[in-house]
Amino acid sequence: MKKVNKRIFRYKKKYVNNVKLLHHDITTNRRYRLDIELKNGDNKKAVQLIMMNPSEANEEISDNTINRVIKYVFTNNSEGILQDIGKIIFTNLYVVYETYSDNVDNYISEHGLDFVKGIEANGKYNNNMIIKEAAKESKIIIIAWGKGDILGYDNRIQEVISLIKNKEIYHVNDFTEEGYPRHPRNWSYSWTLNKYNT
Repeated sequence: MKKVNKRIFRYKKKYVNNVKLLHHDITTNRRYRLDIELKNGDNKKAVQLIMMNPSEANEEISDNTINRVIKYVFTNNSEGILQDIGKIIFTNLYVVYETYSDNVDNYISEHGLDFVKGIEANGKYNNNMIIKEAAKESKIIIIAWGKGDILGYDNRIQEVISLIKNKEIYHVNDFTEEGYPRHPRNWSYSWTLNKYNT
């Protein structure tokens, strides 16, 4: 059987000044928060991105989705809603590293839903608190989790929306036909941000 070489993505130095993996638990293969400081903009002005779950990115290695978000913010921070944004805070509905979101249910079966959300009572971190703290630090929030086929997905979305409901929330372009904010893998760099109405 032929071995398939997996593509490794790197952070692009022309866009990225610094990468900080603030909250992660390597023993349980979970990432809660990743901060990217850009080469343009003000690093004290942040945007929070909330996606579905982390794929691969850490301090050393990026992934295609993270790189697309970085380029989108870098390209669009000279004016408008993203003006002067110099930091992106990545958080997620779920914290388990999994490239294929369809496999997240396997983690739920094995470890339980609270483990996958990152909110179990004996956990090292509490993802809900991390999402709220990132929201406080951010000028705006962009929701970008896309459609998910995960147990209790719509309930989890409502839980997270309730955590950030007092902030300015946006999504890129229009919602999908199924009613979800578009995942960054499908973003065009020219698409605009639209206000999300809770």
